[in-house]
Amino acid sequence: MAESLLKRIAIQSVTVMLLVITLSYTIQRYQLITIEASDKLINNTMENLSPNTYLSSEDAIEELSNQSTNDDHTLFQGVMEDVDVNIISHLSDRYLIIKKPEGSALSLTLEDLYLTRSIRININGLSNDDISSGMIGRVHNDELFTGEPDFIEYTTFKTDTTDDVTEPVITKDYGNDIIHGITIDTLYDEEQEKYRAEIMLELDNVYVHNLQEDDNFYYIDLNFPRDVYDKILVIDAGHGGKDAGALSKDEKYYEKDFNLDILLHLKEKLDQEDIKVYYTRLSDEKLFLRPRVNLANAVDCDFFISIHCNASTASGPNGTEILYYDREFEGIKSKDLAQIISTELGKTISIKNRGLVQKKDNEIFILKNAIVPAIIIEVGYLTNNNDMIYLSNSEHRKAAAEGIYNGIMTAYETLKMKD
Repeated sequence: MAESLLKRIAIQSVTVMLLVITLSYTIQRYQLITIEASDKLINNTMENLSPNTYLSSEDAIEELSNQSTNDDHTLFQGVMEDVDVNIISHLSDRYLIIKKPEGSALSLTLEDLYLTRSIRININGLSNDDISSGMIGRVHNDELFTGEPDFIEYTTFKTDTTDDVTEPVITKDYGNDIIHGITIDTLYDEEQEKYRAEIMLELDNVYVHNLQEDDNFYYIDLNFPRDVYDKILVIDAGHGGKDAGALSKDEKYYEKDFNLDILLHLKEKLDQEDIKVYYTRLSDEKLFLRPRVNLANAVDCDFFISIHCNASTASGPNGTEILYYDREFEGIKSKDLAQIISTELGKTISIKNRGLVQKKDNEIFILKNAIVPAIIIEVGYLTNNNDMIYLSNSEHRKAAAEGIYNGIMTAYETLKMKD
C-alpha cells in the first residue's frame, strides 16, 4: 500500500475519532446548560440567574414577569404584562424587543447590513448613556434571551483531500438565540444636549425587518426573505476596492469599475420591477468571495449573477463568456440560466459572443459553493484592444446592463414560470 494512502487513512481515522469525542462533549455540555437553566426557573431564584438569561417556555417567561428584583439583567421582568398584545399577536416566531431608554422624543432608525447578517440601530434623544445588552431581548418560538449572547465553542477537524492537510475548524453554537453579537456605542450631542446610541446586532441569518413600537418597547419582527418576497435576486459586481481585477494593457482602466458601472445601470432597471434584489456592493469597496456566496445562499435567491470582465496573457482572446457549473437546483439548471443571459446579452452589445464555459472542481469559488442557480458573466476582455475600446464607452456598458436585465426577466418567465 502506498505511503501516501496509509498517511491519508491514518489522518482520516484520527479525524473521525476526534469528531466523535468532540460531538459527545458538545451534546453533554448543551444538555447540562439546558438542565441548569430549567433548574433556575423551577427554583425561581432570580439572584442566581446569569446575565444571559435563558427561558425555556412561555410559562417560564410569565412566571419570571411576576417576580420583583433590582438586578440590571432583569430589565425584562414584567415584559409579558407591559408589551402591546396587539403588536405581539402580529409578530412572527422570531423578533426582538428593545426596552426604550430614558429620554424625550426618542427616535429610532434601522439599517440592514445584510452582507454581514447584521443590523445597525441608531436611537436618538437619550437622556443619558445608560443603555446595555440587558435591554435587548429576543424571542425565538417560546424562548426569550437577554443579555450578551452565550455560546458553546467546539473544534472539529477538516482534511483537504487535495494535499492531505488537516486544519481545525472552530464553531460557536448559540443554540436558538437569534443574536450572535451585540456592540453598543453612545455619543453625546452637545448641540442637542442629548445622547445617541448606536447598536450593532449580529444575527444568525439574513432577515426582513419590520419595526413597531409602543410607549415602553421597540419591536423588530424578523422574517426570512423567502417568506416575504416571491422573487429574489443577488447581483454581484466582481472585485472592488484594493482588488482591481483585470486591467487594460495601459493600466488605465480597472475591471472593478466596469463591473460596478454595469451593476448600477442594471439596478436602475430592476428598481422598476417587483423583485427583491440584494446587491453585494454599490460602491468601490473590497469584498471577499465567501460573503458574496453566503448572501446568495442565505436569502435563497432565485438567481445569483456575478458581473465581471475577462483578461488574458495574450491580446487575441475577445468576446463575452458565461461561466457556470453543471448543477440543478429545484428543477432549474445553471446552464439554462447561463444560456438565456448569453442569448439576451448578445442582442444588446456588439462584442463577439463566445457562448458558455462550463467550469468544474475547484476552479470558481462562488460557483462551487452556491446552493442556488449561479453564473458569472464575463462581459469582455480588457486585454483585447477592440473589447477594451467598446467597454470604455459608458453607453455600451449600459447596453450590457440592458442585456442582462432582459435575460433576468426572460429567466423568470421561462425557468420560474412553474412557481
